[in-house]
Amino acid sequence: MRKIIGLSCIALGILCLLSAIAVAVYNRQEEETGASTSQSLLQDLQVRLEEAPVETQLPTTSGDPFHQEILQEPTAPQMQTVTVEAGECIGILSIPVLELELPVLTDWSYEKLKKAPCHYFGSCYEPNFVIAAHNYRSHFGRLSQLLPGDLVLFTDVTGQIHGYEVVLLETLPATATEEMITSGFDLSLYTCTPGGSNRVTVRCKAIQS
Repeated sequence: MRKIIGLSCIALGILCLLSAIAVAVYNRQEEETGASTSQSLLQDLQVRLEEAPVETQLPTTSGDPFHQEILQEPTAPQMQTVTVEAGECIGILSIPVLELELPVLTDWSYEKLKKAPCHYFGSCYEPNFVIAAHNYRSHFGRLSQLLPGDLVLFTDVTGQIHGYEVVLLETLPATATEEMITSGFDLSLYTCTPGGSNRVTVRCKAIQS
């Protein structure tokens, strides 16, 4: 009986190990795909902006990419969008200190978050502009490395550059939807922590030109 129990424990341990390896491989493949897709989308967007004038459209956005809640967003100044093969974009986000340059999709879905950062709330023309992304290293996985004073740039599809300065890093619980969208900060960037229980959040203020 002890031998059977011992063999069962060994078999269970092997299964757990194989499961952990499978999850790690899947996560690695998903992150690599996300990095490749976002860079391909960025190149498409850059080409599109060079080729043709931008058509004005109002991006739609509501809800939380990590929780299916519906938000009532106040009317914001109109942001323009550009359509590329992978979807509609509102601009390009650059974080020089992290050597990141990423397209920002017009609205979010779980599938879109696998491709690139997504517009979550607000407008680049007023406070409470929020952008969300997965915690892939090539997306927002290194947000916690930012420090107050670091530069963040958002270039809208008309070519206007909006400069921001990091002022605060905080970790919010997954339920803190109101705190995310009514912070009063000009720009907030966030991603979920592993497991999704919290959000790594970077608050920024606009740099006056």
